[in-house]
Amino acid sequence: MGQLGRFIRELGKYRKTQAWIAFLTLLSALLSLQTPGLIKQIFNYLDPRKSEPFHLPWPLASLEGAFFLLLLVSLASGLMSYVMGVTIQAMGQRFLLDTRVRLYTHLQRLSQGFFEKSQTGKIVATVVNDVGQVNQLITGAFVTIIQDSVTLIGVLVLIFIQNPRLALLALSVYPIYILNYIFSRKRLSDNASKISELRGVILSDLQEKLAGIQVVKSYAQERSEVRSYTHQNRENLNLNIRQSNLGTQLFARAELITAVGTGIVLCMGGQAVINGELKQGDLVAFLVLVTAYLYAPTVRLIQLNDQLARAQASLRRIFDLLDTEPVVVNDTKAPELPKIAGRVVYDNVWFAYEPEQYVLKGINLVVEPGQMIAFVGGSGSGKTTMMSLLSRHYDVVKGSITIDGYNLHDIELYSLRQQIGTVLQESILFHATIRENLRYGKLDATDEELASAVEAANLTQTIEALPEGYDTKFGEEGIKLSVGEKQRLAIARALLADPRILVLDEATSSLDSETEALIQEALDRLMKNRTSFVIAHRLSTIVKADKIVVMELGEIKEMGSHTELLEQGGIYARLYAEQFRAELEVSVT
Repeated sequence: MGQLGRFIRELGKYRKTQAWIAFLTLLSALLSLQTPGLIKQIFNYLDPRKSEPFHLPWPLASLEGAFFLLLLVSLASGLMSYVMGVTIQAMGQRFLLDTRVRLYTHLQRLSQGFFEKSQTGKIVATVVNDVGQVNQLITGAFVTIIQDSVTLIGVLVLIFIQNPRLALLALSVYPIYILNYIFSRKRLSDNASKISELRGVILSDLQEKLAGIQVVKSYAQERSEVRSYTHQNRENLNLNIRQSNLGTQLFARAELITAVGTGIVLCMGGQAVINGELKQGDLVAFLVLVTAYLYAPTVRLIQLNDQLARAQASLRRIFDLLDTEPVVVNDTKAPELPKIAGRVVYDNVWFAYEPEQYVLKGINLVVEPGQMIAFVGGSGSGKTTMMSLLSRHYDVVKGSITIDGYNLHDIELYSLRQQIGTVLQESILFHATIRENLRYGKLDATDEELASAVEAANLTQTIEALPEGYDTKFGEEGIKLSVGEKQRLAIARALLADPRILVLDEATSSLDSETEALIQEALDRLMKNRTSFVIAHRLSTIVKADKIVVMELGEIKEMGSHTELLEQGGIYARLYAEQFRAELEVSVT
């Protein structure tokens, strides 16, 4: 009940709505509980052995008046239920909006490491499906729980007032109801958790395989993927069928218990009527109270076990996500980083993703404003980690990184990242217009600024050739951009952001020479008067760097200009010679 208890506390923000719902529920229950009393009077009036007059106000003290009251009570009760249903639906929709916004806001706070370890599909499943499942609990089960709980309290009082002996007999089957609930609860809950987990896996795999459809087709794995997807969905089908069967079994046993309880009351009450100890109308009214207002709400509440189990599994995933704390904490009370010149100092920096497994070891590096620094090294040498620490996607374990003398740990996080621009090897463009993709670097950029950035990125002719120019939606109507065009679009976006520090992560890899020349020209404009960090495998693109840092196993092995490192004849000179020889062989071939 931990998740459900917390969920109820979360609903505390809707106190006014809940108070209105509680009032409507109480009013509806009071109205509906008048029905058995009216039925009692009608049957006692119709009893041929000893007819009793109606105990109703004078205008309604007749058979017609009693039927009119029954109709009026039903209409009023139905109206209350309608108003309450609309109110709860509105509360459910507000919860849906508030929770999804809260989750998305929380996701924005989480550190880069969380997303590197988590599957996107599972996150989407939590934000969309799990929140939707809980909303169904509010708009469906919530109504039933409130109405039936209030009704049960009222009917318990009424049946003991009317006939304590029959009331005890009616309640004699309740321990069996409880045993039935206990017997089914864990199996329903465990199975619902499996369904929730598998749904996240299916969505994750679907998202990954569709994003990598080119790889799937390149290796002719379409049939294999269809088989895998079918297997997962068949497993999901089997789990859902099992869940339905468990719920149906629970309901069927509850119905059987209801029949037994009703039979006991009917037999004992019927004998009392025969013996003259009980009036016929009293028995009928008592049976209505027991079957419609005691057993029926109990069965409905038990039947909710399936829905509660599914909601509980969803709540667990929602709360687990909300309880995930960011590794890098943004202290909003920390001072903002003022506009910087771009002097960066790594002072004895040590870093590990896992405790004591250092991927950076004692890094010392001083970068002056406006310098271009290139990082060279094999995979896993620590190049990308150096840049992740600079943008403070992670915090250093030991040592410090400062910009213009400001320790990154002591300044407001967003003011730091606003002054660092990044162009990745694989440019990420959103499913939006070219204009919207460009303005992601500066939301209030003018059309003149857009045109200037596009011109600097050598992209003007490409955009002008699109059907709707800047308003062409990327990815629609067959609109596709080449890798080089995407890269130049990312460069234009970075130009609009006008960062003081620039990070280029293999921005020119895997491009033909002509495209690389266009991009390199755009990059030269982008890097002008900015402190730039370049990660590159193609050494020909970094010969102009002020410093080339050669890394190996998390340590700086060599540092200097292109000429200086060649003269040293060390790691860089060997790498350059091997790459130059490979390129020469390709050109000769």
